[in-house]
Amino acid sequence: MREIITIQVGQAGNSIGEKFWELACDEHGIDHCGNFHGESDLQLERINVYFTEVRNQRYVPRSIFIDLDQTSINKIQNSNNKNLFNPEFLINGKMSASNNFAKGYFTEGAEILPESMDIIRKIAEECDLVHGFQFLHSISGGAGGGLGSLLIDYIRQEYSDRIIKSYSIFPALSMSQVVVEPYNSVLTMNHLIENTDETFCFDNITLFDILSKTLRLSSANFTDINQILAQVMIGITACFRFPGQLNMDLRKLAVNMIPFPTLHFLTTSFSPLYARQIFRYQNINEHMLIKQMFNINNQMLAFNPQHGKYLTATGIFRGRTLSLKLLHDLISKENNNQQFVQWIPNNCKIAHCDIPPKGLLRSVTGIANNTGIIKQFDYILQPFTKLFQRRAFLHWFIGEGMEEIELIESENRIKDLIKDYQQYEKNDS
Repeated sequence: MREIITIQVGQAGNSIGEKFWELACDEHGIDHCGNFHGESDLQLERINVYFTEVRNQRYVPRSIFIDLDQTSINKIQNSNNKNLFNPEFLINGKMSASNNFAKGYFTEGAEILPESMDIIRKIAEECDLVHGFQFLHSISGGAGGGLGSLLIDYIRQEYSDRIIKSYSIFPALSMSQVVVEPYNSVLTMNHLIENTDETFCFDNITLFDILSKTLRLSSANFTDINQILAQVMIGITACFRFPGQLNMDLRKLAVNMIPFPTLHFLTTSFSPLYARQIFRYQNINEHMLIKQMFNINNQMLAFNPQHGKYLTATGIFRGRTLSLKLLHDLISKENNNQQFVQWIPNNCKIAHCDIPPKGLLRSVTGIANNTGIIKQFDYILQPFTKLFQRRAFLHWFIGEGMEEIELIESENRIKDLIKDYQQYEKNDS
């Protein structure tokens, strides 16, 4: 069995991770104490990808929650799922990162790094064959960005031949109350470019728009956002967790989606997304799923796919009643209608999982590698440049042991990434 180890870092990562495990347990028939109460053997067939079986058919998530202060860890320890997780795998430091990447990477984070890596090694040694690692974090926080980057660097060094993917929350700077978020984001991006194989990008502005405009929730909050993010993660991981006719794993996904090592920043979409009051009137068929998969209103990141070109795309479809032939025909048609680069043949794929999500008969989770994502990188760089030109707030980072050259290198690496995406968008011949 090829196992995946999940690492949640920081307040955002831990909150999303808790919701992800709630949905995963629901799909696999696992209760709050880790006991199986499912209805089908299919729920257990690949459960070891994400869960470790302990005594008496009890299943424990192969998951580590890490933060630099106790707040988010205490929340998990006092939640309904407190008996689900191994308490040894809940790690916290003694002092907050104070929204400072350098504290998370150089000082406070470095103090809990040995304990964190020891736990990761212990979990890896209990696996038959570690397939890869998945990180959940925010790139703009002190712990999610700084400590998250530190852990990614060390895991890349120690497990160099394993796939590392991250679910990364990009900052909503217009909503931010933290002035140094541009510094944190640029510094974290440097490590994601260098040491992850797949980075799935999300941002809070888009997710709030989905909640208010598409789902028509009058008072959306971060709990609702975590629900959407977890639903997308459940869709991406469905083919790892359940059997299907057209399956994939972390490496297959990377091979089909990543044409060049640095161009591994992926956007996602999900369908169906409808307000509860009109959901019953919608015909959720193959045509609708494919249409919404490419619809800007179903994207989880603030960018317009039409402002770039698709390098690659994959639709992960769930449901027993779907026609694979029709899906292939519709995807081929969409490949011609959307702006796909011509020099990558067959660059629009489908994967299929028989088991539908809870509460739905059919769904699709779209994954795309689109050059239009450079808008998001530029969105981070603009406020960074304004701050860095004046060396504003820089002393908080220097005081934690960071050197100014690291900011310069990080900025240049993001600019090089933007140039790479632009190059392959223009050279479409």
